[in-house]
Amino acid sequence: MGKQKSSITIDPAKCAPCTGQICIGVCPQGALEEGRNRKPQVIEVVQCTKCGVCVNLCPAKAITINVSNPKK
Repeated sequence: MGKQKSSITIDPAKCAPCTGQICIGVCPQGALEEGRNRKPQVIEVVQCTKCGVCVNLCPAKAITINVSNPKK
């Protein structure tokens, strides 16, 4: 089986490491952690509920929520 696709994408080109790492601190599910270069990374894909808190508070707008359309 393949690796599960993340429900959130963090664009490393847009993400300048914040001093407060807002997205990590506000995630109610704990799906993000500090990665390389002090940039956030997704650690718990299944925990993400796509609430959008990290997206709304990211000052660089570097985070997007991936919405997949289920097959009908």
